[in-house]
Amino acid sequence: MAVIEATPENFDQLVQTEYAMVDFYGDHCGACVFTAPFYRQAADEMAFVKFIKVNTSAYPELGKRFDVVGLPTFLYFCDGKESFRSTGGMDLKGIREQLSHLLYPSHKGDDKHGPNSAE
Repeated sequence: MAVIEATPENFDQLVQTEYAMVDFYGDHCGACVFTAPFYRQAADEMAFVKFIKVNTSAYPELGKRFDVVGLPTFLYFCDGKESFRSTGGMDLKGIREQLSHLLYPSHKGDDKHGPNSAE
C-alpha cells in the first residue's frame, strides 16, 4: 500500500481506520530523509496498517494540533484514537518494532505513550 499524504482537510478521515501510523516530518529534517525509504518499504509490506505522512513545513497547524515538537514524530492510531507516539529516525527494523506495540498492545502493559515516553 502506498504512503498517503495528509492535509488538514483529510487527516481526521484518514486515521479513522483499524491501524494507522502517521509520520510528521519536515522538509529540512535529516532524520526524516533517512527514515522515508524505510517507511515506504514498511507500507508496501504491511497492507493492514495505513501509513500516513504529514509535512509540517506545509501544514504546521497539524503539528501544533498534535503537540509535535521534534521531527520526525510518529503517532500511532487504533480505531481513530492515538494510542502512543515515538520520536526520532528509524530504519525498517525500528518501524516494525514500533508497530508491534500498536498491533500487540498487551505485550507492553498499559503505557499509553509507548516505549519512548518521558521517564
